[in-house]
Amino acid sequence: MEARTESRPARRRRGRELDDALLEAAWEQLQREGYAAFTIDAVAQAVGTSRAVIYRRWPGRAALVHAAVRAHTGTVTEHVPDTGSLAGDVFVLLHELADRIERIGVDVATGLLSELDEIPDDVKGTVPRVFEQVIDRARARGEIGGSPIPEAVLSMPGALIRYNMISERAAPSDQALEHIANQLFLPLVRHHASL
Repeated sequence: MEARTESRPARRRRGRELDDALLEAAWEQLQREGYAAFTIDAVAQAVGTSRAVIYRRWPGRAALVHAAVRAHTGTVTEHVPDTGSLAGDVFVLLHELADRIERIGVDVATGLLSELDEIPDDVKGTVPRVFEQVIDRARARGEIGGSPIPEAVLSMPGALIRYNMISERAAPSDQALEHIANQLFLPLVRHHASL
């Protein structure tokens, strides 16, 4: 007598379990193929779902990639430094930003920059907000004055790191980070805080 085998339908993942599977598949594809070859179709196929399911969660490729990067590397808001000095905090934060580029890869970082219009505005403002937290702590310690720091100054370190990454095709060197901090950012912060 022949043994009867019943095929069971694949269990459907939902909610957080499905989100996690999609983010893991996206991360694996990024590591294997790079940003240019990254596709929503490949992620959907890897998880056994449809493009529509992904688009209900993320509006496009860059948003999905950004979510996958966050899932694997966290966010800079989780690592706001508190070394006891403004200069120390700025150096640590700049190194954290450069290290993140190395962890996710220059290819992925520059790819995301090419599609910034897909990234929500609140996400784009994360780095300036973190620098603002560092400055607020310095104010509380009495290191700098209380005048407001312009948004352009708060955005500058992130913009310079991105420029360095694009032009050099690598994360900024320690020397480049020191230049950003000592010759550009900190003098501007001190100037504006004292007005």
